[in-house]
Amino acid sequence: MQKIYSSKHNLFFYILLCILIILADQITKQFMYHKIGLGNTRAFLPGFMQFTVVQNTGGAFSIFKQYPVYFKIIGLINIVLFSYLIACSNIKLNQITKLGFVCILGGTTGNLIDRFLVNGVIDFLELQLFDFAIFNVADVFIDTGVMLVLIGWFFLKDK
Repeated sequence: MQKIYSSKHNLFFYILLCILIILADQITKQFMYHKIGLGNTRAFLPGFMQFTVVQNTGGAFSIFKQYPVYFKIIGLINIVLFSYLIACSNIKLNQITKLGFVCILGGTTGNLIDRFLVNGVIDFLELQLFDFAIFNVADVFIDTGVMLVLIGWFFLKDK
């Protein structure tokens, strides 16, 4: 009985965390879009970071921007896959790996919402310290999720 409660409790936590990630992503994108405006820049931490609002129809680093429909399809597949991996009790994964999947799911969903609503992802975080792609909160969670999955798979494997 305790195991069933624990699984349901964890699933509730994962769903709540995923919703919070999606909300944080969407709220920050909307705020930047309306406050700064598409194509505009505002200083934040001079010499380190600024806000530059852009719309990206491609993938990471704007790759394959001429194929935006593929990113919608890949996003939908990812949502189904990661939802299954998180919710399926038959798949035995450690909590760090599942937490990583939740971060990836939340970030993917946040970006997919943009792809369907505005036909491209709104990015606004630009690092000035070194030349790097402009990104958003969803991207941060996707990257964090990948790191957690790698840690969970390679460093916390059950013996």
